Amino acid sequence: MKHLLFTLFSLISIIGVSQDYNKCSIGFNIGGHDGMHNSNHTTHVYQFTHYELNSRYMFNNRVGLKFDAGFDHFNFVDGHPATNALRFSIQPTFNLTDLLHMNDFTTRWGMLLHMGGGYAAMWNKSLISGPKELFSSKEGSVDEMLQGIIGLTPQFKVNERLSINGDISFMGNIRQNNGFDFEAAPVQGGGFSGYYATATIGFSYYFGKGKTHADWTYTPRLSQADLNRISALEKQAAEAVTKLGDDDKDGVINAVDQEANTPTGNMVDVTGKTIEPTKAPDLMTIDTDGDGFVDGKDECPTVKGSHNGCPEDHSPETDAKALIDYGIYDVMFVTGSFYLNPTYNGILDKVVSYMAANPGQKIAVTGHADVTGGDEVNNKLSEARVNTVVDYLVKKGADKSRLAISYKGKKETKYAGNTLEIDAANRRVQFSIAR
Repeated sequence: MKHLLFTLFSLISIIGVSQDYNKCSIGFNIGGHDGMHNSNHTTHVYQFTHYELNSRYMFNNRVGLKFDAGFDHFNFVDGHPATNALRFSIQPTFNLTDLLHMNDFTTRWGMLLHMGGGYAAMWNKSLISGPKELFSSKEGSVDEMLQGIIGLTPQFKVNERLSINGDISFMGNIRQNNGFDFEAAPVQGGGFSGYYATATIGFSYYFGKGKTHADWTYTPRLSQADLNRISALEKQAAEAVTKLGDDDKDGVINAVDQEANTPTGNMVDVTGKTIEPTKAPDLMTIDTDGDGFVDGKDECPTVKGSHNGCPEDHSPETDAKALIDYGIYDVMFVTGSFYLNPTYNGILDKVVSYMAANPGQKIAVTGHADVTGGDEVNNKLSEARVNTVVDYLVKKGADKSRLAISYKGKKETKYAGNTLEIDAANRRVQFSIAR
């Protein structure tokens, strides 16, 4: 029998999750008892006449052993002399919190099932009847017996060290020779010859070096293949976070950035490469297009023309080339943001300079967003981006009345598609000559 029990608990002890958690606890409960049989006299269940001190060791997060000592004071309501009882028991305990997967809907409530048995004795110092195994006959009557116990313990976790609980247990006595009042005749025949129930409240204190206790540790229900798949997805997510980051803080995400360690303050293009600054020429002394109008007074300094330095007809392509030749490019933004990266200050300064050099022209400033997200969000985002740029230009001396301000959301993307690189190029504020 000993070998069988040892094998059983050895097998049970390997069931459950393998973690570093605390396994030991101590507890105290207080409450009442009722339903004694046999007894000619009754007690009140709501009286605090039952006390229990226990310690528990969990082999794992599902099975453990409980050692307890309980004391009962059967204080009869009609004044009959009181009976006292004492028990010592060992009870295998099962953590229904994990077995029933209660963690699917709560992390605070739990349930334990305990059952076992031990030694019990009761005595009445005022009545003389039956054997007197522990005391002399002058001290009343004594009854010794074996006791079986089964009970259910709901728990509430206060923190990782303490839980409060309630307990309802049923006790059955074997070889009980007297009624609980030492007056009623015992139950005749084999098996249990007396029984009663208890209802108590109390607490459990957990101790150990682990962060949590076995009572609140849960066994994963996923297969190893599922766990491997989750691990792979977590790794991919971590890699994606790295790619979407901006380690050198130049306004271009790592996945697109072709210059990983751009020095702080450098102006970069859409690929993250440093744009080397060029010395601003004296616009009043040069005539780039050779049309007789110096660049400072030429509205089209890179295209020959007789109308304020411009030809009679202009095309969007010609205007775009004029701005690019002047060093004016799109200003880019991080996804979901309208923060203006200081690396673009040089481009905006050139816009101000161009407007000063071309007083007869208006500049269209248009905000854009990528295709991710809804129209309402992207409209607001592109509006915020263009307002941020306009605020900078005005602070630098640009005449706001010469700025044609608009925002397009995701309606007029520069490139079609929805990759990281394309999205990065579409999140922009674009400049053009307003005609």
